[in-house]
Amino acid sequence: MGDRVPIAHRLGQGIIELLAPERCLGCRRRASPPWCVPCAGQVGAVPSPCRRCAGSQVAGHRCWPATSPVDRTVAAFDYTGPVAAAIRTAKLGGAWSGWQAMGSQLAEVAAAVTLDADVVTWVTTSRRRAQRRGFDHAKLLADAVGRVLDLPCVRLLDVMEGRRADAFRVTKQLRLPGTHVLLVDDVLTTGVTASGAAQALKSAGAGTVTLGVVARAGRHDLHVAGVPG
Repeated sequence: MGDRVPIAHRLGQGIIELLAPERCLGCRRRASPPWCVPCAGQVGAVPSPCRRCAGSQVAGHRCWPATSPVDRTVAAFDYTGPVAAAIRTAKLGGAWSGWQAMGSQLAEVAAAVTLDADVVTWVTTSRRRAQRRGFDHAKLLADAVGRVLDLPCVRLLDVMEGRRADAFRVTKQLRLPGTHVLLVDDVLTTGVTASGAAQALKSAGAGTVTLGVVARAGRHDLHVAGVPG
């Protein structure tokens, strides 16, 4: 009797694998996510990343403005090739396991640096967008990061619906006196959304905000929410 549940579970997993096998998010070959072996060979970190913005210092970069509420940025990868393809595929295709795998890899990079964090949270997706996708991808990333780093993962931010995407407020007017927050998202591009989320955390009393992203995109200017570029 006691063996029936495990056997049924294994059979169920086998049927799922047959009907919907795991695939590389870069090229869609059968492989454990996020990447197959050939795609993994093309994945790379940002060369000589800046401690504050995670941009490459090799060919010059545009760092956060002095007014940015983000104190530090950690990026697992450069937003190119299979990494960019994986993030696009996971967003459009609802690949839950892909987000969890990428979150674990982000956590490993974060664990390798001197990181002062008390809690993990995420750049919350608007309710409308989350319902359309069926999930909040940043929460899946943050859950994986929290597990690997052995830190509590707590929702601290709400999106102010009907406002711009970078308009955030701290959930239920929480206070965060001196709390060091690791803020997780998928990609750092212009910086507007991330800085808006970080500013809400700082306004609630957070001591420091470290932004942790799967990938850093481009070498263009970074902007602060509410400040013209």
